[in-house]
Amino acid sequence: MRPPVLRRLLAGLAALALLFAWAAPAQAAAKAKVDFFVKSYTLAPGSSALIYTLLFADRPLPVASNAVSLKYELINQPAAFTLQEAGHPNNCSVDIADLLELTCGPMVDRLTPEGVDSGVVGYVQVAEGATAGQTATLSATMTVKGYAPVRRTAKIVVGEGVTLTAVDPEKERSAAPGATIDTPLTITNSSTVPAQGTAIVASAQYAFQSRTQFSNCSYLEGVLTSCVFPQTLAPGVTYRVTLPMRVRQDTAAPSEQYAGWQWMTDEEFADFRQYVLKGGFGRLGAAGKGGVLRLTEVTTAKAGPPQAVTGYTSHGMKLTVTGEQSTDLAAVGVTARGKKGAVVTVPVGLRNNGPAALDRSRVNPGWPTVRFYVPNGATAVKVPELCAPMASSGKVDETRRGEPGELRYSCDFYNLLKVGGTLSFDFGLRMDKVVTGARGAVAVGAPAEELNKANNTAAVVINPPVAAPGGSGGSGGGGGLPITGPAAAGLVAVGLLLVLGGAGAFLLTRRRS
Repeated sequence: MRPPVLRRLLAGLAALALLFAWAAPAQAAAKAKVDFFVKSYTLAPGSSALIYTLLFADRPLPVASNAVSLKYELINQPAAFTLQEAGHPNNCSVDIADLLELTCGPMVDRLTPEGVDSGVVGYVQVAEGATAGQTATLSATMTVKGYAPVRRTAKIVVGEGVTLTAVDPEKERSAAPGATIDTPLTITNSSTVPAQGTAIVASAQYAFQSRTQFSNCSYLEGVLTSCVFPQTLAPGVTYRVTLPMRVRQDTAAPSEQYAGWQWMTDEEFADFRQYVLKGGFGRLGAAGKGGVLRLTEVTTAKAGPPQAVTGYTSHGMKLTVTGEQSTDLAAVGVTARGKKGAVVTVPVGLRNNGPAALDRSRVNPGWPTVRFYVPNGATAVKVPELCAPMASSGKVDETRRGEPGELRYSCDFYNLLKVGGTLSFDFGLRMDKVVTGARGAVAVGAPAEELNKANNTAAVVINPPVAAPGGSGGSGGGGGLPITGPAAAGLVAVGLLLVLGGAGAFLLTRRRS
């Protein structure tokens, strides 16, 4: 190849390299996509419902205060439908003139792919004289500062009012781990019209394990979440369904566990389910693979207008778990490295070694807590919202959760920690001073019944000493995370082009010599 030709080739390669180098950062800086979802409703005449709205972004997107607004409108809809606020002060304001426009300021500081509840306190309401089957379209517009407005709609349907009355709505029982606790739920159709299809939505703790999983019900980790009964309940007749359950074998004892079951029509459940599938109200889980769970005294279901219950109908149960079964909680420490001025993420927490699971989703005893002691030379600049400053005396300032700059923190949790599970809190530590082997600690705050006090503390070590050649060093290390994804592919291409260019330059130099 002649030198001028090679020079032109190298120039082309260099231009491509610059193109890739420019394109990769541009792709990384692409703007997030934002969206939202408004729940649809089936409402009885004379009733109203809180407007549940989920806000999304295709990646975690922090937003400033007042950077997000929502406007709900009923445009050219039947007069039976109106909007309402909850009074002042509040985060929604209704147009008093006609009650057809509601402007709200969501109480959020970030949007996420999973969706965040807007926290708006606004209502859609149906007039007393509304007719079953009437529908309206609720138009909604979300505006995020720096983004184009997004518009979505929800469907509001007037359902024929039915009254379901719970018989023995509150129950109390005692049982040991592993015991059978089959639970009957009994309701009466107190309406003058048949109830043409009903459903229950369950809210039960991990201890309530289903012994049989039915095909018309949903389950999450063995716990019933919902059932749909496509049956007609005659006016004035009482019906019963029995839920086959046991106390899960690894339930802590003694303890208190709670469950609740809310009744609704099948049309109301369809609205509820759509919202859950978008990320609201938790998860329903998969359908069971057994037979069909049915209400007793069933008649053939008949077609009719949509229906909605006229009041809140539910059953609740308090279960006192007897016996003695605690658990071993082990502190989980960490070793990390960082240069002066760098912010290092340090995950600290605890592991449940069993034999009992801990469920704090309903009952929240004062343990366990994770206590973190910041290593010397570091400052906590990023603190989880569930962590609050703790004085040397052990007193926790609950009013300053998530506040940076303290030496000690106490962190709570309010969910389920199964046997073998790990609970972790990520702190961001700024390296103000590089101290070789700087030590902090993580400790488990637990009462006397915790089984093993020997593993309740663990070390947090920053910049441990480097092992001598041939020895074994500590965990962690310098350098950043590996670059992956489309931007990395561009950088790899840049490197390849530069390598090719270098090879060509070497050949050109060699030929000249």
